[in-house]
Amino acid sequence: MERTKLVEAKIENLRIFNWIEYFKYNNLHLFKLDFNNNEELSIEEKKLITPSIRAFQIGEGSEGRHLTKVVGEFALKNDYKDYIDIMKWFILEENRHSQTLKKYMEIYQIDTTEKLWIDNVFRHLRKMMGLECEVIILVTAEMIALSYYTALSNATKSELLKTICSQMLNDELKHVVLQSDTLFRISKNRNKMVNVLIRKLRKLVMRITVFVVWIKYKDLFIKGNYTYKLLKKHCIEYLNESINIEKTGNF
Repeated sequence: MERTKLVEAKIENLRIFNWIEYFKYNNLHLFKLDFNNNEELSIEEKKLITPSIRAFQIGEGSEGRHLTKVVGEFALKNDYKDYIDIMKWFILEENRHSQTLKKYMEIYQIDTTEKLWIDNVFRHLRKMMGLECEVIILVTAEMIALSYYTALSNATKSELLKTICSQMLNDELKHVVLQSDTLFRISKNRNKMVNVLIRKLRKLVMRITVFVVWIKYKDLFIKGNYTYKLLKKHCIEYLNESINIEKTGNF
């Protein structure tokens, strides 16, 4: 199965790309979702998607208080004035994802949850070491989300859910590029050995996260045409593309 590549985000030059204009445009050109089309999900499909969709619904939503704080500090220190507004738009888009999934879940009476241990672990990790740690955890989750929403779309006959997944994939692809560009801005003037160690850490975090996600939601991934080997392969390929952006500042 082919995967979407980061270059398909269709950004010619990251150094001059206007993220604020992109987010504004994207917000005005969302895929049309027909929430009245609510008789498509079978009992078996509902049982299959419930555990993972609960997890991703809570994972997509956040007030972003700590993120907003460290973003402000980074923007001031690096004279990156647009970054605060860029990340406000990013948080709004992530919360839209969460609300969209919640609305879909309500149609089929799938209860949301307020706490999941894996989500709590991610949120604690993100707050440990400032902006860079936040972004590494965020971009890891987003790269896995690219495979998850592909699998979710493949695993169901629901046209509404397939359209939701298409919107998520469209948005998350740009998010991965955005976070990778932020990591470029953080690492570009830093000691090379530190950067090498951080990249090794990113690879370790990805491998651990892929394993945990597979163990928790393997039935959904298998139904969505993924093996563990393929999921890991795609996620590592996304990571390598992200690291290339972090190294060079472009694709």
